[in-house]
Amino acid sequence: MVPVSIQKCSRNETVISKEKCVKRNLLFTGILVFLLFASFGCKPGKEDEEVRNFVKTYVSVMQGTYAKANLNIIAPYATEKEIRKMFPIIQALKATDNIMNTEVLDYNFKKSSVNGDVATVTTSERWRYWWQDKKTGVITKPKAEESYRLEYNLVKVNGRWKVDFIKNLDE
Repeated sequence: MVPVSIQKCSRNETVISKEKCVKRNLLFTGILVFLLFASFGCKPGKEDEEVRNFVKTYVSVMQGTYAKANLNIIAPYATEKEIRKMFPIIQALKATDNIMNTEVLDYNFKKSSVNGDVATVTTSERWRYWWQDKKTGVITKPKAEESYRLEYNLVKVNGRWKVDFIKNLDE
């Protein structure tokens, strides 16, 4: 017969061996560490939160830019490079006396990173958009929905964030 040592473990439970007690304590510690990281370790830092809030604001400002067909609205939030990408759409809206209305149906941050004066924010988004005659309100381009995985590339200009370019990760 093999001698068995009986040890007391937490909560006055009797266990057969010291190894089982150690394993249980390690498992408990591992679960506790996982829960701490899950609740605190995954939250974005101050810089990440700042660029995420900026992108959220940018999306709202972009909606206003298309709704009024006016690039001056977006100018404080985007570099010339990004404004040039919006220019043809705004010109088409003005030429046809239309506006473009949009609804953001789903918007989720996936990740963000900040490295000095450069940052990226990755999102998944689902939009509904349509064109309307500016004067009559008649829909001239029917409502359509699109889903995107976007990477917003930001730069700091004179101490303020601006969107330098947006990359569609699905293309």
